[in-house]
Amino acid sequence: MNQFEQFNKAIQVSEVAKNHYTLKPDTNYFVGNTPHGGYLMAIMHKTLVTVLPHSTAISSSVQYLDRIDDADISIEVEILRISKGTSSGIVKIIQDNRICVTLSGTCSDFEHMKGFDGISTPFPEIFHEYDRNKYVKMNYDKISKGFTPSFIQQLNCEIHPDHAWWERASHENAEARCSAFLEMSGGIPDQFALSFYSDILPPVVCNKYGALGWIPTLTLTTHIRQMPTTNELFVDFQASDINKGYFEQDCNIWDLNENLVASSRQLTRILKSEEKLSK
Repeated sequence: MNQFEQFNKAIQVSEVAKNHYTLKPDTNYFVGNTPHGGYLMAIMHKTLVTVLPHSTAISSSVQYLDRIDDADISIEVEILRISKGTSSGIVKIIQDNRICVTLSGTCSDFEHMKGFDGISTPFPEIFHEYDRNKYVKMNYDKISKGFTPSFIQQLNCEIHPDHAWWERASHENAEARCSAFLEMSGGIPDQFALSFYSDILPPVVCNKYGALGWIPTLTLTTHIRQMPTTNELFVDFQASDINKGYFEQDCNIWDLNENLVASSRQLTRILKSEEKLSK
């Protein structure tokens, strides 16, 4: 089984009643003992388009409310609205009678969309700064053996050499940024892979400050603009505006034909930020 097939198997839900599903999260897509946030988003995204009549979730907003353990989860879908061009719904992940994650999403069909194109986001200049062979495989074993999260091992992830923070001793003049090439062997990424990729990199403040421990994501919004045309994608994550330990992290995802295929924004928190950063 290739990586793309393995990923799609890991998000396959089982119906137990109308608009009610279940799944045992795959530990290959965990961070420590809990499922990765992008993986959970992909599961909910998959469940939403299973219920709604339109094929693609073009906008999804997730609230991460409570920790999920290595056990079965229940997934419920509430239909909010269905029209000719779009449909919307809410998805809840429930474990031990706790609502742990919610997703509100709007779906449509790219093949039927018509309208004007303009105000394009330019392909990032950072893509051209280094030859491809200078990029660094994401591997945190230099920090501590076994430290690389399991979810990142389910794809090829190669990091811009200026953003491989675990490889250098000094973080002086570094940006809160991380750019990378991503690829799952076996196929061109689908919409569910784009949801997974929208939260794929560890918080990029680490490139500026070094390791900061657990940095939880509170909310994540992803917009899918079009489907990719290449197996490999280029992502560019940037963080800004740390305020009381909270910061925003933005991401653009491109295929290698220079098409912007998705974008995301998340609100994230550095725990004990004064203790770690006010030095």
